[in-house]
Amino acid sequence: MAQQQKLSVKETAFEKQRGISQIDVRGGFAQVHVSRLKDPLVESRLQVLKAVAEAGVSVDFMKLTPSGVSFLIAEANSGDVEAALENIGVHYTIRKDRCVVLVHAVNMRDEEGLTASVVQQAIASGAIVDHISDMHDRMLIVVESKFAETLASQLKEANHVGE
Repeated sequence: MAQQQKLSVKETAFEKQRGISQIDVRGGFAQVHVSRLKDPLVESRLQVLKAVAEAGVSVDFMKLTPSGVSFLIAEANSGDVEAALENIGVHYTIRKDRCVVLVHAVNMRDEEGLTASVVQQAIASGAIVDHISDMHDRMLIVVESKFAETLASQLKEANHVGE
């Protein structure tokens, strides 16, 4: 009878474990929400983005909404964006003191239920979530700064990050 050899499988140095590997908090943001734009909506959105660009402000996490657009900016640029939007006469709000909680996971979208689990945990944490976005390897959750560290800690604990 032939002797069976044990097969040893090792991860290589460049591979990462599945699941959540890291959670970070980045502060210093403000969320801008422009709404009630006039028709034609596409042209109105472009006018808003052009005004913000001409003010020299970079936007992140831009989302189209049914009546406008929302995005994040560096909180330090809030005054410039406010002036730009006042100049073009649009309805807007700027929510300052925002943080982004970044949840890192290799192939996040491919792990069944992982995205839903993170969203469920974020809601259960009591944090008021302003915005959620995902990429292939991370999820970004925008919350008021006072909720950010608690949310990050609860996500780390629930997902055994840093153990």
